[in-house]
Amino acid sequence: MHQHTPIDIDIKPHIDYPCIWRYRVIGFSRDIVFGAITQVFQGNATIDSAEHVSSHGKYIALNCSIEVQDDQQRLAYFEGLTQQPGIIMVI
Repeated sequence: MHQHTPIDIDIKPHIDYPCIWRYRVIGFSRDIVFGAITQVFQGNATIDSAEHVSSHGKYIALNCSIEVQDDQQRLAYFEGLTQQPGIIMVI
């Protein structure tokens, strides 16, 4: 019989800063997602040319990356993206 060790979900991963952090931004159109990324990162993020459109064309996902200095900046960018109009989800 296997003994299961409880998992502590409060453990934060160790991240060595500064580092390049990637965000996947999902919204209602390419213009909305591109605009949100531009607004939050003030043109300093690298946006991947590959994009994913949902099977019915209702949503689009773009990946972008930017150098972050610490947890606070990484989370502020995440929060900023989620607050943009037309953004459905940020991963």
